[in-house]
Amino acid sequence: MLKRLIVHTGLVLAALLAAACGLVQRTPPTATPVPTIAATERQLTVFDAAWEAVRDQYVRADYGGVNWDAVRALYRPKMQAGLSDGDFALTLRAMLAALPNNQAVYQTRAERLAQETTDSTTYHGIGAFIAFRQTPAPHVVILAVVEDSPAQRAGLAPHDNILAINGAPFTLEDEASPAEKIRGLPDTSVTLTVQTPGSDPREVTIAREQITATDVLRGGYLESLNLAYYRVPVASSATLADNLAADLDQIAQSATPAGVIIDLRVARSGGGWPLTNMLALFGDGALGEFYTRDSSEQLTLAGVDVGGSQTLPLVLLVGPDTEGSPEIFAAALQASGRAVVIGQATPGSVEGFEEVALPDGSRLFLATSSFRTTANADLATSGLTPDQVVAADWDSFPPDADPVIDAALQELLGSAP
Repeated sequence: MLKRLIVHTGLVLAALLAAACGLVQRTPPTATPVPTIAATERQLTVFDAAWEAVRDQYVRADYGGVNWDAVRALYRPKMQAGLSDGDFALTLRAMLAALPNNQAVYQTRAERLAQETTDSTTYHGIGAFIAFRQTPAPHVVILAVVEDSPAQRAGLAPHDNILAINGAPFTLEDEASPAEKIRGLPDTSVTLTVQTPGSDPREVTIAREQITATDVLRGGYLESLNLAYYRVPVASSATLADNLAADLDQIAQSATPAGVIIDLRVARSGGGWPLTNMLALFGDGALGEFYTRDSSEQLTLAGVDVGGSQTLPLVLLVGPDTEGSPEIFAAALQASGRAVVIGQATPGSVEGFEEVALPDGSRLFLATSSFRTTANADLATSGLTPDQVVAADWDSFPPDADPVIDAALQELLGSAP
């Protein structure tokens, strides 16, 4: 079940990323064809298969408080009336949107083929990992920048806010795919309105280049504080736990740190996030359970101490961009008493997704599993509440004045510098 959580969370994120990157094929506008009886029968077959998959496999037996039979009764007559294929896809997505939090994602056959034949790790853009914020006005915040990217060379940095693209402010409608406004064709430029927290907005024109979306583990031993600090990348590889263990082991050769801070505030899940290895490095014993509609699997691990990883005081930093396996990692160690968690509440994006093949070659990504802590907290319904809430979002302060890190230092050292 754990493998399914990691693999299929990565798949559905890839599906959403494909749409965000503009990889989904779009057919030029043409005259709307008149639906045929055969087309309607095909659509009804797909509709019924999708509805039944949710009925039988969706992780929540109560469908998140949604009357799933009533949803079918509302949308099936729309299908029977005859729809173009484009309107069918829109209507099916509207039906699935009755479930909470994008827990059922539909891809048409054309979209599936486009995703399967496109490398979404490379694109033409500026080389920044971003997140959308609705308030105080719609904007994008930079979580991290790719090394030696156009964004880095232009002076963009984590915590910077992008307020507008080519003079056009973001709107709430951009939330689903803000990257589309920044990425573009080769040999083109984009002008960003950028604001570093505490500074005035500025205009930055950046030439787009081919980008490979990579991020790296940052931090290490802070000798002046006798602490180890690590900022986990937006997208981590399977070597994350090994890299952390190697660094802690090296530190232990000459020092005994007063504690370890692991910053998960920009960490998101993916197929390569080594959840069990990370938990075994810092935790031990019963750490929660994965569950489906009708079964559960206990997460019990034998801890491995490397450089004091099992005993050094541990503080985890989280926020609204901490998603998936990093959320589970933090919640499991918090519930077991191993770590103190500081920051903002996480979104509870921890479901495992299954790919459901539909009769016409399209597919559905459906949430079929989730996670509970040893304190019986259902992470998907509540998210993770920190032990110490610091209501300062990533976009509200510059890197050299981080109140969340200050709170972590206060926790470990009794004071912040």
